[in-house]
Formats: sequence, structure tokens, C-alpha cells
Amino acid sequence: MRNFSIAIIHLEAIHQVYHFVTIALALSKNHEVSILTYPGKHTLLRSLLNSLDGGNVNIIERPTMLFRAITDSLKGREKPRRGFWIKKNQNYILSNFDAVIFTDYYHHYLLKARGSLKRPKFIKLPHGLPGRSYSYREDQKDFDFQLIYGSFHERKLAEKNLLADHYAIMGLPKLDAIPSDKPNTPFKDKKPIVLYTPHFAYPLSSWHDHGVKILEYFSSQDTYNLLFAPHINLFKKIKKSAEASEIPKDFFNTPNIHIDLGSQKSVDMSYLRLADIYLGDISSQVYEFITSPRPCVFVNAKNVDYSEDLHFRFWQCGPVIQSVTELPNALKKSVSEFDQYKKIQKKLNAVNYYTEKGTTPSKRAADAITSYLKNCFSSES
Repeated sequence: MRNFSIAIIHLEAIHQVYHFVTIALALSKNHEVSILTYPGKHTLLRSLLNSLDGGNVNIIERPTMLFRAITDSLKGREKPRRGFWIKKNQNYILSNFDAVIFTDYYHHYLLKARGSLKRPKFIKLPHGLPGRSYSYREDQKDFDFQLIYGSFHERKLAEKNLLADHYAIMGLPKLDAIPSDKPNTPFKDKKPIVLYTPHFAYPLSSWHDHGVKILEYFSSQDTYNLLFAPHINLFKKIKKSAEASEIPKDFFNTPNIHIDLGSQKSVDMSYLRLADIYLGDISSQVYEFITSPRPCVFVNAKNVDYSEDLHFRFWQCGPVIQSVTELPNALKKSVSEFDQYKKIQKKLNAVNYYTEKGTTPSKRAADAITSYLKNCFSSES
């Protein structure tokens, strides 16, 4: 087998690491694999590679444009702006790799610079089970090869004419990186744990209109414990982002509330596995939660008409509310009527992500990439 040189570009926060790290490991068994990123500690990425015996995977830190690095530093940016980083490093990327894997849509400068050249091939890897329209952008057409989670993902891409000529259904590789032992609880009692995970996208996030009221409700009752672990970008410095100062300080010391605004546990499924009930809005994290079916409640923050909208198909998994006054009854209903919701969750799981005994999603992804690249470059062997 010919060894290929494969790059994975990582320019995002830590929540995307779990989506690509085990694929990097699987590919590294036969190929030279490099994770291209910006200068930084990358503590989670390094610790994961170490714990998963990923010594064959290279982490290559490449700088952004000098002037932009200075302005990023002055503005307190944790990461470089992606476009400037790509432009600075495009010649290096295009000259050194047979394939480049993207977990997001920051390929445009490279696509233009590559022009009609045969390599590197551009591979699209999603960073979460497809929920809203973000999974079906026109940019999908730009990629030479797509990695797809399951039959629903494949069907929707095909219906929207976004399915690449070359693709593979792999399953959910994030599950390969998650330890099997149950995480430790931050609570001292055994009350049911509710996980509240508001999304960061302002138009539909429940945080801006209802978040503090939700925290107030949980602080005033003694039936549940609450894990408040919002999307890692909710309080980042992005357009229309929220401010962590909006959270009343008392809630950080409330015994039945545990707040995590962006640690490793907020992205490694620790809280998803620990919780008994999911409370959210539009985050596709719920699809990871129901891989082990459990009660869910959803907040329709903007009163959208979702009944026939497939972007809200996960709202079939539990009661949907429009105000915090409905929350106590919805929590009870999510449990008392769970048998009917459980059937729905299992049906969604079956089409959301492919499974196969005797192999793993990461290995299937690596094998598919290898086969695709061999076919592309067979004449050069």
C-alpha cells in the first residue's frame, strides 16, 4: 500500500477535536498524518493523542500573518482568524499533502489556489450529527470526497443535490474517542440530573430570552440537579454572543447547579452521559445524548413553526415548550411519557449513524479515504 500524506486542519475550539482525532489515529497506521493548527498549548488535543497512543500523528503549528497575529493578540483572540491563517499557509498546504480534511467550511482560499491541480484532494468531515441547515450549505459541492454519518445524512445531501461523486458512510467517530466508564458526578446527592445546553446561535438559542429564568427555576426547586454546560461558543467573542456576566454569581455557588462554560467535560460527552434528562434548543448535541435514549425537553425560544421542518426533527424526542412556566410539567412529561419518545429516538438513531459489528466508524472512515486516494492516484504508482 502506498503511504499518503494527509493533513487535518484544526482552526476551531476544542469541541471539534473529538470528531477527528480517532480518524487521524486510524489513518496514521498506514499514512503520514499531520494536524495543521495555530501556535498554542492544544492541551486537549495532545492529551487525547497521548492517551489513545497517537504518537504517529504530527501536530504542526503554523503561524498566521504577522500583522494579524499582533492584532489578534491585542484583541485577546484565542485563535487566529481562519481566512488569514489559510492565506498565509496555502502554499505550504497545497505543496505538501495528497489530501486535506476539513471539519468546517474554511476551504475557499485553498480551493481557488488549487485551481485545476489534481492534489491535494479536499475531504469534508462533519463536526456533529446533521441538524440544521448548516450541515447542508452549498459549500458541500466544493469537496472531492465526503464522510457521512448515516442514511439520513446521505439522503438529505442527495435531495439537495449536495452529495459528492465520491463519499462514504462511516458512522459516528466521536464515539470511538469516548471512554466507557461513567463520569463522576459533581453533585453530592442522587437527584435526577438535568443537562441544559443552550446553543450559541442568537436567532434560535434559548439562552438570551429564557436562560437566566431557567437557572432561577432550578435554583428554587429541590427535585433536580442541573448541569449548565452551554455550547462552547455561547460566551465567546463572536457576533451577537452572550456575556458570561449575565449569569448571576449566586448560581455558581448553588449546591444543585454545576456550571461549566467550556472545559473538556463540556465537549467530551461527560455531561451527556451523566445526565438523566436533556434540556436544550437547537444544538445537535441531543443526537449524541440519545445514542443512549433518555428523556428530553426542548425550548422553542422564538416560537418557530417546526412541525414540518426537518431541521427541527430532534424536537420529536420530547416535549417542546415556549416559556419557563411550562418547564416543570414538561420535565415530568418527558419521563412519564418516555416510552413513546424512546421509540422515536431509536428510529432516529438508526438513520442518524451507521453501525457495523467488527469495525469502528474511524476505521471505516480511514479505509474509505485510503481507497479513494488510491483510486485517484493509481496511475502514479
